[in-house]
Amino acid sequence: FKTRKFLILLFLILVGGILFYFKGLFVVATVNGQPITRIALVQELEKRNGKQMLSSLVTQILIQQEAQKQKIDVSQKEINDEVKRVEDGLKKQGQTLDAALSFQGLTKDDFIAQIKLQKLVEKILSKDIQVTDKEITEYIEKNKDSVPTDLKPEEVTASARQQLQQQKLSTKAQPWIQGLQTKAKINYFV
Repeated sequence: FKTRKFLILLFLILVGGILFYFKGLFVVATVNGQPITRIALVQELEKRNGKQMLSSLVTQILIQQEAQKQKIDVSQKEINDEVKRVEDGLKKQGQTLDAALSFQGLTKDDFIAQIKLQKLVEKILSKDIQVTDKEITEYIEKNKDSVPTDLKPEEVTASARQQLQQQKLSTKAQPWIQGLQTKAKINYFV
């Protein structure tokens, strides 16, 4: 009988310890002793951003599925190169990547996932995007006031080519994503 009481007491202490240790799974904050549950937080987030966030997740999955179907992948080197390019650009502006990500409420892992998704879209759509020398010349002419004077002509051309490719990619990406959504069988439960 004493052993049974001891085991029950030990079990209750163990359960209490586990609940205390993992309290963040159930309660996200307390205000003057009143708890705010994780469920209440999730419900509020769904009310505010639920449709947008769900749409974003659906789009990410559609892009990943299309890349898999076309056997397109992004290497770690490509991701690292893009992170370095962004870091260098931020350094020129006197900022750090960590500070910029913190300001946007992103982690480095979130940023890397965004880069990978962006690179997948670029690889899928870039085969249909061509930038002509004439377009580059016109772009440089239209934007000559904003071109940094310390760049070499080939750097200006490369920058203009990249800008034009990004513009064309952005223009093409939205209809492409809408096409993926139209073709896909998507079931929403919320």
